[in-house]
Amino acid sequence: MVPLEDNNEVRRRLSAKGQVSLPGEVRKALNLRPGDSVVFEITDGTVIIRRADPLDPFFHLPLFQALEEWSQDQKATVFRYP
Repeated sequence: MVPLEDNNEVRRRLSAKGQVSLPGEVRKALNLRPGDSVVFEITDGTVIIRRADPLDPFFHLPLFQALEEWSQDQKATVFRYP
């Protein structure tokens, strides 16, 4: 971990699997514990990492998008009650 000049940035190297470990300073700042979820917000080449609130709309957005793709017939089949 190498702090950069005059800012709060920290460099990390990307693994062969495309993984990056969150530095301890980041985990502490976000109060992250093992098993917690994070949200990655991507805008114009910038990524913001933040702790995911259990009711966070960004955390659940992929689920909502997937459900929206279902046709009405598929929804009726999945949610049919006997």
